Amino acid sequence: MQLRFFAAAVVLGSVSCLIYTPDLVEDTGAGGAASTAVTTATGATTSTSASTATSTAATTVASTGSGPGVCANKELDGSETDVDCGGAECEPCDDDLKCVLEADCKSGVCKGTCQSPTCDDLVKNGGETDVDCGASCQANCAEGKGCAIADDCQSGVCTNSICQPPSCGDGKINGGEVCDDGNTNGYDACSSTCHPPVGHLLLTEFVVTPDLAEFVEIYNPTKASVDLTNYWIADYGTYYAVTSGAMPVSTDFAARFPFGKMLAPGAFATISLHSATDFKTAYGAFPTYDFSTADTNAPTMSGNLGSQAGLTNSGEMLMLFYFDGVSNTVKDVDYVTYGASGDKTDKSSVAGYKPETPAASQTPTGAPASGKSMHRCPISEDGETMSLGNGLTGHDETSENSLNSWKLQTTPTPGAPPGTGVCL
Repeated sequence: MQLRFFAAAVVLGSVSCLIYTPDLVEDTGAGGAASTAVTTATGATTSTSASTATSTAATTVASTGSGPGVCANKELDGSETDVDCGGAECEPCDDDLKCVLEADCKSGVCKGTCQSPTCDDLVKNGGETDVDCGASCQANCAEGKGCAIADDCQSGVCTNSICQPPSCGDGKINGGEVCDDGNTNGYDACSSTCHPPVGHLLLTEFVVTPDLAEFVEIYNPTKASVDLTNYWIADYGTYYAVTSGAMPVSTDFAARFPFGKMLAPGAFATISLHSATDFKTAYGAFPTYDFSTADTNAPTMSGNLGSQAGLTNSGEMLMLFYFDGVSNTVKDVDYVTYGASGDKTDKSSVAGYKPETPAASQTPTGAPASGKSMHRCPISEDGETMSLGNGLTGHDETSENSLNSWKLQTTPTPGAPPGTGVCL
């Protein structure tokens, strides 16, 4: 090691000495150890080992408050705010130790001493997944905040360590939803909008040919049983005239469900437009209701069934509606038009009713061929106007896009959801 010497005069009593201290550049000597030459005034020279010099330097550094030794010497020195912690050089301090700045504390909260984490200190600490929320805090985190698990979030959904906004289909009842099944089952009493209307039944399937196999199906998408006593089905545009006692022509029907019959939550009801026996011949089981008073295998619908009542193969309409027998108006429940037919309803100009979708603007679904059916897919009636209408729940039932809601089914499934692949 090359040595660069710096001289300093030292007065020891009456003797003045020159002491040379080295600026170490590189190792020299056979043992690789540097030495410090000390020359006295008389010319004598002595050597001090490098280890002695280093020890002296370390002591000097520690006393001036810089370098790594400060944070482990069990003394309050340097810029520390408490022993071996805080300040610019050391790790933050534990709770209850002295501090000057927030950064001096592990909790990030300094009030003369470091404070314990709380869920209202406006700092992310104490295991919180974001500021004052999640994990150890009672408050769950809002969307966009950090999370570790679903329970950390207000929405109940944590993805990639971020709380997600509520959405219908996320499998969590949030954002004002009535239900949320993840939208994996379209017929489990939870619609694709997560807000199934209370008391709102649906038309879900129909067959128009062969004649003896004709049927209409309804479904209860709600979570409560519905009394069918005041519910009706009809297949002609002026069905609302039943309030004045008018009945359809012989080829049409305005059929009322039997008194006191209930439809359970998530349940279907099938109505044969002929006899229960005809229905069983076509589908292997009796229907829920039929149009034949002579056939005792199913309760018979009342009202006016028409001597030749049935669904027109090429196109017609179906309306499920509510009429209590005394009101001046009816309440629409569900509506579908199909095929090439001008037989649609529009009560816009009828006294007591609100404006509806003009007949020319209504969108029919297709007419099913013989042995096939049309089946509703979304039970949420997507696209339907949900307010200021003539519906039982305020909807404008004439506004639904039947072309999108209904799909052709090769094999009818009376009393059940649509078959696999029908709604793709």
